[in-house]
Amino acid sequence: MEEKKLNLFEIPAFSFIPPKYKETVKERAGKIFGAILICFIILAAINAIRTGVVMKEAANEIVKNCPEFSLKGGHFEIAKPFSFDDGKQLLLIDDSYETVSEEDLKYLLYEENYNTVLIVCRNAFGICSNGRIRVYNYSDFGDFTFSKDSLTNKIMPTITTIAVIGILCFSIVQVGFFYLMACIMQLFVMMFASIFKRDIPAEYRFKMTVLAKLPVHVFVFLIGLFSIHINMWINLLLQILYIGLVVYFYDKDKEIAEETTETEIPENYTTEV
Repeated sequence: MEEKKLNLFEIPAFSFIPPKYKETVKERAGKIFGAILICFIILAAINAIRTGVVMKEAANEIVKNCPEFSLKGGHFEIAKPFSFDDGKQLLLIDDSYETVSEEDLKYLLYEENYNTVLIVCRNAFGICSNGRIRVYNYSDFGDFTFSKDSLTNKIMPTITTIAVIGILCFSIVQVGFFYLMACIMQLFVMMFASIFKRDIPAEYRFKMTVLAKLPVHVFVFLIGLFSIHINMWINLLLQILYIGLVVYFYDKDKEIAEETTETEIPENYTTEV
């Protein structure tokens, strides 16, 4: 009987069920790649929507509470200082500060544990997001000018659009890095196969590694939505442990059947006295 083929949504779903890998790794490599790519695009879309919502909330907060301000001639002025702080996002606009340094942003990011920081001063502004820190001087922008109205109605929507497109494009780059790491980590499939005495064909090892990395990637992404960040080495350790679990369950039913056969008593068995 011909085996039932899995669709592009069943493949990632079965990657969360170790006993199903014997069936899943038989799918074509191109089909598995397509399923992985779809998963990354879905996660990127969730992240993009989340980013858009955050930017929209920030824009609404500025409209409601931020006083009038303007940037002209390389200097920023605001009617009175403004700040927004929810414990994870920090926005500070204050022209009484001349500038901001990368050290200031690093302190807020790593010591105060903010996820996103934007500090706007008289002569410069600094921003840190997704672990990246940048400081910009207004003098570098030439004759560029803007105000509260242009920020909320023109600049922030443009930034949001660029950010969303960037997140979606980066998801494709992530797939490439994901597969590159899988090339290296398939060595752990071989190691665990030796430990658990599993006969895994060479053509299945890479596909098994790719699929085994996905559940941990999804798990890390989901808890990241709640501002819980997993260290890179812990992430790697979780992937290795899950690969071990997947290999352990591969052909487990065959192992049990062999053990049962070995312990059976033959029908014609007699005991001599």
